[in-house]
Amino acid sequence: MFEFHGWAVIHYHPHDTNSVKQDQCWLLLENYIDLLSTHLIQTQRHNGCDSVLIAGQHNHRNNYVIDLFKWIAENAPGSYGILYVHDDEDSKRGYDFTNEFRVWKLCRGILIEQQDPFLSPCIPIVEDPYNSNRDD
Repeated sequence: MFEFHGWAVIHYHPHDTNSVKQDQCWLLLENYIDLLSTHLIQTQRHNGCDSVLIAGQHNHRNNYVIDLFKWIAENAPGSYGILYVHDDEDSKRGYDFTNEFRVWKLCRGILIEQQDPFLSPCIPIVEDPYNSNRDD
């Protein structure tokens, strides 16, 4: 299972004082999201705060989730946010991350993958270990 939950506040630049440039940045982001053809991304513009929310589960890893945050880092470097990912098949990158969440931190045009200090290891913090004697 590939589970993900994330949010980002969108700013075209860390200085972010030009509403025309912000509107242009937002339009580019909306066009990019349209190309992804998924219903799992929500965009919001309220009171001068532009944001993106994404959450869902897929049977297997789907790169568009992380690619969205990479796109934001590259094209809206004033943005910031967090993406939580749990991939129970993630043992192919040289480490075994199958029992932990990974945190992707977005800030100042940089997207960094980090260790999760809150929900990992998933078993036993989030879930109980498998027990074949349980009948519920």
